[in-house]
Amino acid sequence: MRTPEEIMQDLESRVAVIQERAGRAEELLAESAVTVADEDEIVTVTVNAGGTLTGLRFSPQARGLSGTGLADLVLETYRSALEESGRRTTEIMSSLLGADSEAMSVITGFAAPRTEP
Repeated sequence: MRTPEEIMQDLESRVAVIQERAGRAEELLAESAVTVADEDEIVTVTVNAGGTLTGLRFSPQARGLSGTGLADLVLETYRSALEESGRRTTEIMSSLLGADSEAMSVITGFAAPRTEP
């Protein structure tokens, strides 16, 4: 039978490992900005791990598009960036939590691309 001291040492060791993994995941998420361009590279968007738009660039070709056409292209490109960001976030978090964990199923549900009717 293990002593209380051994149990505490084991617990402290496990907590240290979790803290180390969480710190690494935090670093990876902070560095995981995604930049995506449309097929013709007219619109380029950058999103962070949370899906926030952090950059938007237009090529000179954007001047030839209508306002509606450009808006549609921005949204399409942004959605592509969100999907890629979700994939990366899922990969990073599954390394911390385990791919089959209950916590990962929650994250996967939020990171999954949402389709509109």
